[in-house]
Formats: sequence, C-alpha cells, structure tokens
Amino acid sequence: MNSVKNKVLLINSIADKAKLLIDLFDELVAKNFRFYLLSSQTCLIKQFQDKNWPAKKIALGPTVKNKLSQALFISCSPWLFLKILLILLNYRLKEKITAIICLGWTEKILATMPAKLLGLKIIWLEEPSFNYQELKFKRLYKLNSRLATVIVFNSYTRIQLENTGCSKTVITLVQPAIKTSAYQDNLYNKLAQAEQKNSRRKYFTIGTITDLNQRQKIETLFQAVKICQTVIPNLQLIIVGDGEERKNLSWLAKKIEIDTLVWFVGEQQQTKKWLNSFDLYLVTSESPNLTDYYNILEAMATGLPVIGPRHLGLEDIISENKTGSLVENGNQEMLARQVVKIEQDKKLRQQLGKNGQERLKQLFIFDKMVNEMASILKINCY
Repeated sequence: MNSVKNKVLLINSIADKAKLLIDLFDELVAKNFRFYLLSSQTCLIKQFQDKNWPAKKIALGPTVKNKLSQALFISCSPWLFLKILLILLNYRLKEKITAIICLGWTEKILATMPAKLLGLKIIWLEEPSFNYQELKFKRLYKLNSRLATVIVFNSYTRIQLENTGCSKTVITLVQPAIKTSAYQDNLYNKLAQAEQKNSRRKYFTIGTITDLNQRQKIETLFQAVKICQTVIPNLQLIIVGDGEERKNLSWLAKKIEIDTLVWFVGEQQQTKKWLNSFDLYLVTSESPNLTDYYNILEAMATGLPVIGPRHLGLEDIISENKTGSLVENGNQEMLARQVVKIEQDKKLRQQLGKNGQERLKQLFIFDKMVNEMASILKINCY
C-alpha cells in the first residue's frame, strides 16, 4: 500500500454542508490524498467524522458584521495570527501537510500569510454566495489573494473578484459537478418512465431543496404559487429541507391560503426519490451556495427543468430557454409566468429536462472537476 503523499488541511468558517466538496474530497482520497479539517462550523465537522476523516473545531475570532466587531477583530488579529501560525506549524511537522484550503473570508485573512511563511501551498475556494460588495479589509484580501490559487465555480464570481482588484492570473474557474452514475439510465427508459409518470400523476409538482432560513425567498415562491393556482388547479409545492424559518413559513402559507398546496417534508438524506416526484425544480436561495449548486445539478441529472434567480452566477449552469429559466430575484409575477409556461407545454418541459441532462454531460463532468483540483493541488493520480 502506497503511503499518502498529498496531505491538505481545510480551514472553514462557512455554515454550508458543501456536499459537492465532500464528494470531491472523497474521490481525491482514493487518489493518494488525505484531508484534515479545522472548522468553526459543526455541520462540516460532522460530515468529515462520518467519513472518518480527521476534524477538529477551531475558534477563528469574532464574526465581522459592523464597525464594533470589525474593531474587535482587528484588536484580536495579532493573537489569532500567532495562534494559526502555531497550529499550521504543528500540522506541517506532525502530519506533513503540504497545502491548505481556505473556504471563508476569515481564514483567508488570517491563515494565508502564516501558510506562506511555512512554505505551504494555498488554495482559496470562493463560495458562490459571497457578497463582494460587503467585503471587509478589501486591500488585505486583495494582497493575500496574490499568494493563493483562487478557485471560482462560476464566471460571475470571477468578474466580481477582478472588480475588487484581484489579479486574473491567480483565478481559476472550475466547473462544479456531481457524480451522475445514479442517474445514467437508458434514455428510452427515461422517456418511458416520464410518460408513465405523467399519465398517472394527479398533480403538477413544483419542488425545491433548501435550508429554511432568512436568506430564502420562499415568500416570493408562495406568492407565485398563489398566482399560478388559478391556471393550474392541480398544483402542489414540495419543500425538502428544514431550518429556523419553517414554522413561520408554514404560518405564511396558511395566511395566503395555499397551505393545502404546500408540503414541508423536512431534511432528507436521500433526495433522488423526491426529485423523481417533481415536475419542475425551483432555486429559492437569495444567494445560491455550493450546496444549492449540488441540488441544481442533481435536478438537471434527473431531467427536470430548473428555474432560478438571474444575475447571481447561475447563468453558467442554467441556459435560458434551453434547460430552464432565469427570473429577476423577488419578481413573483415573472416567476409565475415561467411556471405556467412550463406546465402548459408538456413537450417543452420534456425538452428542457433532456437538454439539461445533455448540458450536464458536456460541461459539468465530475472526473474533470476532480482532475482539475488534483492538478491544482499537485496531486499524483494513480
């Protein structure tokens, strides 16, 4: 058995389940690779522990939200810098790590310079949901980015980074992807199943997979469903996911009199069966993150048309009028029109789904993503 040559420490402060990254890392582990995690968020720690990968919790200082917390962060930064330097030194000497991956803003500010001093390769993964207009310590962020390889998952993020002053030479676009083996049925079987499904289905089902928190524009979706109800009497909405806003959203559905059409099914480990029950997939996140990307790609692999928000980076994935639609964020009338259009035209619905599957196969290839990340991390693939 070959000894592990490629050891990388992941540092994270983002509350994202990042299923896409877990699948990516899982594949890289099979390629003589080992991951360690330091995270301030328990959700990613749990996923590492489920894989029996080393994971520890770390405090990365105060979250910067306002001037007071910003001043506190600055006052703590020398101590935090020294703390992270010593932690990285320990991993360098004890675990023989050769690189670090930073996911969130905090670790990019704090860990980049110490990693450089220790001769570690530095990779930044840019979360698609990050709002660069609210970027704190922009000059330091730009300076640190010159020491890293900056990975983006859409063209929109690349443009935003360039607008902040980050050099084009350090930015690399890697197309997100998922394992599609579970969806690779024979095309004729897919079509036959679709015909069978449509012939016995009583409802036109809109579906979404999301964390029910304040970032979600579920209210816009509810209002669109209310509008669609007059045209699509057999409409139903299934929401997969849970969160602190679930009770409030349930109350809202009742208030606008669509509670008999809306089903909250909670968190689900196996989403494929739910996707198979949908006729149309909607992206409800105000700022789609990597987990949202994962869910969108799964929906496309299932053969579903996808509707998502415009001008937030999804243009690389959702091709307008070919695999689905992009609508203005918060525009319930526009969303309702697109839902009705897709429901009324069965052939269009099937063609959009088929186009989505083809687009996935051509552009969002899992092995390609793995190999690109392997190359960036200087991994020897066997």
